[in-house]
Amino acid sequence: MKLFLEPCAFGISGAIAAAIALPAYAQTTVITAVQLVQTEAGLSLTFEAGTDAPLQTFINRDGNTVVVDVVNAQLQTSEGDAFQQSNPAAGIESIAVRSLATNRIQVTIVGETAAPEVAIAQQSTNLIFAISTAAPDSEALTPDSPASPAAPPVTSEGGAPIRVVVTATRTEEALEDLGRSVTVVDREQIEQQSVLSRDVADILGNLVPGFGPPNQLRTTRGQNLRGREAAVLIDGVPLSTNFRVNRQELRSIDPSAIERVEVIRGPSAIYGGQSTGGVINIITRPPADGEVAIETQVGGSASLGSLEGDGFGSIFSVGASGGFDRSDFRLSISRDQTGSFFDAQGNRIVSEASLSETTSYNLLGKIGYDLSDQQRLDFTINYFDAERDTEYVANPSTLLIPGRQVAQSLRIPGLQRDNNPGDRNLLVNLGYTHEDLLGSQVQGQIYYQEAIARGEFADGRLGGEFFPFLFQSRLDAERWGGRLQIETPLNTAETLNLLWGADYESQENQQITARFDPVAFDTQRRLTTVQEFDFTPPYRLNSLGLFTQLDWEASESLLLRGGLRYENINLDVDDYFSATRNRSIQGGSRSFDDIVFNASAVYSPVEDIALFASVAQSFSVPEFSRILRTPPAGFVSVADDLDITQPIKVTEYELGVRGNWPSVQTSLSGFYNTSDLGASLVPSTTGLLSIQRAPQRVYGVEATLDWQPADQWGIGGTISWVEGENDVNQDGDFLPLNSGEIAPIKFTAYLENETLPGWNNRLQALIVGNRNRAAAAGVEPLPIQSYATVDFISSVDIGSGTLQIGVENLFDTQYFPAVAQFLSGFDDRNYIGGRGRTVRILYSTTW
Repeated sequence: MKLFLEPCAFGISGAIAAAIALPAYAQTTVITAVQLVQTEAGLSLTFEAGTDAPLQTFINRDGNTVVVDVVNAQLQTSEGDAFQQSNPAAGIESIAVRSLATNRIQVTIVGETAAPEVAIAQQSTNLIFAISTAAPDSEALTPDSPASPAAPPVTSEGGAPIRVVVTATRTEEALEDLGRSVTVVDREQIEQQSVLSRDVADILGNLVPGFGPPNQLRTTRGQNLRGREAAVLIDGVPLSTNFRVNRQELRSIDPSAIERVEVIRGPSAIYGGQSTGGVINIITRPPADGEVAIETQVGGSASLGSLEGDGFGSIFSVGASGGFDRSDFRLSISRDQTGSFFDAQGNRIVSEASLSETTSYNLLGKIGYDLSDQQRLDFTINYFDAERDTEYVANPSTLLIPGRQVAQSLRIPGLQRDNNPGDRNLLVNLGYTHEDLLGSQVQGQIYYQEAIARGEFADGRLGGEFFPFLFQSRLDAERWGGRLQIETPLNTAETLNLLWGADYESQENQQITARFDPVAFDTQRRLTTVQEFDFTPPYRLNSLGLFTQLDWEASESLLLRGGLRYENINLDVDDYFSATRNRSIQGGSRSFDDIVFNASAVYSPVEDIALFASVAQSFSVPEFSRILRTPPAGFVSVADDLDITQPIKVTEYELGVRGNWPSVQTSLSGFYNTSDLGASLVPSTTGLLSIQRAPQRVYGVEATLDWQPADQWGIGGTISWVEGENDVNQDGDFLPLNSGEIAPIKFTAYLENETLPGWNNRLQALIVGNRNRAAAAGVEPLPIQSYATVDFISSVDIGSGTLQIGVENLFDTQYFPAVAQFLSGFDDRNYIGGRGRTVRILYSTTW
C-alpha cells in the first residue's frame, strides 16, 4: 500500500528508511543451542547465541497455533538446523523450530485446545520464550491505546512481564478491574512520540482523551483533565503546587527517563488534594536485571518552516543500568537543545512560555537494594534544569494596533541577563516495601522537592503589565513529605482486601520579582537587578490525609470498591507588604478540612466486556497566591479577611464500558461532575488573572478505539468532548466556563504499518474543533476556531539500534493552538502560531 505524503517531508525520510532497512538483514545472529525445560507456569524455550545483538521477533496467532518469526538469525546447533518435540507439557501439542532460507528462524507452538501464551525476552546472549497455557498478568493490562499492532507481550528490561501499577487504587490492579477511566502510556509509545516532541504535556495531549490539546508551551495552560485540575506525581510523589497559572510539573523530567505515564481521568479521593480532575503519575525507568547495559541516543531537529541557522536543535542521552546479587541501579543523563521555532508562514514563535531556544538537562539516578526476600529499599533522585537563552521577545507594539494581531518578534541584540527564563526541579525519594509484614504489604515513602520557575522579563514602561517598570518574576516552591500505606487481605481467598494509610506534606511557596535598571537596559542592553521584592509573600501549606479503601471481589464477574479520605489543610502566612496594593497585611493561619469518598463497581457479563460505574470525590483549595498578592479592598488580615468560606469539593459520576478482543480494543465513558463552589481563573486586559468562585458543573464523553485488522496494521483514535458552566451570581443562571478551563472537542487518529520486518511507519492526526459558547455568552472576547495537524513517524532497525524520523505538522499547516486563541482575546502577544513543519531524527542503541 502506498502512503501519499507530501514529497518534501516524506520523500527523504522514506528513501533513507527503505535504503537502510536491507543492510540490517546482513547482520545474521547464529543460534548455537536450543534448550527446552519445564517450569511451574509451563515451558521455557531458550535460544543461545554467540553475541548479545538484539533479536527482532514477530508473533502471529491462528486458532490454537502460535508462530514466532525471529529475523536476522539462523539455527546452527550440533543437532542441525531444526528442533522439534511433541507433547512437551500439558496443554501443548508440539513445539518446532526451523531455519528458513531468508535469514529467519520460525518457531511453531501448537496448543491442544487453545493457543498457548508466549512472552519473549532477551537476556544477554539468550532469547527466552516463556510458554504457558494460562494468560499472564500482562495480558489483562492492555492500555487504552496499544503501542504497536505487531508488538510482542510487554516485558520489563529484565524480561519479566510488566504488571502495571495503576495509581487509581495505589495498588497493583489490572486495568480491566478498575471502575474508572484510565490511560496508560507505555515506554514504547513515549519513545515513539518523543521523536515529535520532547515535552511530556505535548505527548499526553496527543494520546490521552480528556486531556487538553498540545499548547507547545513550558506551562500547562489550557491543559487540564475533564475541565479541572490534575495532580501530577513522579513515582507517587506529588509535584503539584498551589500555583495554578504557571504550572510546570510536566516539565520536570525528560522522556528518556520515563517508563510509563498513568492517567486516571476524574477526581481521586485516594490521592487527596489538587486531584479534582484526575491523577497523572509519571513512573521513572526501573533498573535492569543482569549484566550492565549501556543505552545511548543521539539526534537533531530542524524547523523547516524557516531553515535559519538558529532553527536547528540537538538531542543526546546516555544511561547505564544493571543488577547484582541483591542490588540494582540505573543512571542516565540527557541534554536537549531546541532551536528557534517558526510557524508555517515563517513567523518566529515568541512567547514568555515558549520552549524554543531552550537547553534542558535531566539526571536520573536509582539504586535498589533487597534487604531480604520480602523487604526492599529504593532511592531515586531526578534533577531537571532548563534555560531559555534568546534575544527575541514578543513585540509590544502589536497592542497598539486595533483588532487581533499575530504576535511579532522583537530582537534585542546583545541582550545580557543575570538569569535566563527556565525551570529547575530537584526530587529525592526514598521508598521502602515489605511484602509480608504480619500478613500485610507495607509501602512507605519520604521525599523532598525543590522547584524554581523563572519567567521572561517584561517592560512595563510600555503598559499592559503588572508593574510600570522593567521586571522579571520567579516562583519558588519547596516541599517535603511522607506516605504510608498498608494492604491487608481480610480472608484467605484474598477476595476481600483493605487498604489504609496516611499522607503528610509540608510545602512553602513564594513569588519573587526582580526590578531592573532602565538605564543599563536602554544603553547596554543589560538586565541589572536593582531591587527584589515579594510579589507573592511566602506562605506555607501543611496537609494531612488519612484514607482507607475496601476491595471486594464479589464474584468472578463483579468487583466492588469503596473508600474514604479525611483531608486537613492548614495555611500559614507571616505579616507582609503587598507590592500591588502598597500596604501592609497582617498574617495569620486558616484551616480547611473535609471528608471525601469514592465507590465503584465493575461487572463483566462476558469475558471480553467490562461495564463500570463510579462516584468519586476530591478535595482541594483555591490558589492562595493570587489572593495574597492582590488582596481586595478592605483586606488587612489573613486570619480575619481571607474570604474562602469553603474549599473546592468535586463529586463526579461516571458510567463506561470497555471491550478487549484479540484485534479490537475500545472504551466509551460519560461523566458529570459538580462542585458547590469551584474556582476558575479569569483573565483580563490588565494582564491580571482573578479567581472566580461559583457553583460549577462539567460533563463530557470520551471514547477510544484501536483495531489491528492484520498483523502488520493498526488503526485507531480517540474522541474527547467536554463542556462546563458556572453560576457566577448564584442565581441559577449558569454561563459557559471560559476556554482556558474547557478545551474544545478533540479528535485523534492514527494509521500504523509494519512495512517490512523492523521498519514501522505511523501517520497520526489531531483535530481540535470550534468552541464559541463562551464567546457568544460574553464570557470571553473571541471564539475558538478549529484546526487540524498531521504528523509522520518512521522507525527502522539498523544493526543494534533503531533510527527514528519524525515530521511534526507534515503538511505545514498554519494554525493557532486553542490556548493561544483564548489568551489572545486579552493580549495579542499570546496569539502565536503552532510550529510549522519540523523534522527530528533520533538514533538509539543498547549494548
